[in-house]
Amino acid sequence: MSKLEKYLAKAQEPVQRRTGTVTIDGEEWSVRELTLSENRQAYKLAEDANGRFDVFRYNDIRIVKATEHDFPWNNQELLKAYKAKDKFDLPVRLFERNPEGYQALLDKVNEVNARVKSEQEVVDELKNSSEPTEKQATSAEHS
Repeated sequence: MSKLEKYLAKAQEPVQRRTGTVTIDGEEWSVRELTLSENRQAYKLAEDANGRFDVFRYNDIRIVKATEHDFPWNNQELLKAYKAKDKFDLPVRLFERNPEGYQALLDKVNEVNARVKSEQEVVDELKNSSEPTEKQATSAEHS
């Protein structure tokens, strides 16, 4: 199978995303892993016209993108009720009186989207640890 055939086949495969749930005010919220393109879009949308990055807006965007499969953030009645300019303006308004709920949702978004350490990161971490490796321990015994 050529590279082209391999990636054409992959395009048709369903994407498996990590998911998690968190309960807020007695309601279960489903949170899913963001794709690379969703992460990029969130970062881009969090910049203002001058290129300054707004970390609060970034978090709100990530919350929306990670939960929009489960919650209608773009519902017009909801936007009007909370006087939100767009769906990314809703999380802070929706949880205005429940900062713990907002934080729980953000924590779950961060948890589901946490990177699993690569093999190289684990090896590097072990190399830099203060405990001697097997090779270091045996060479110390011989000196």
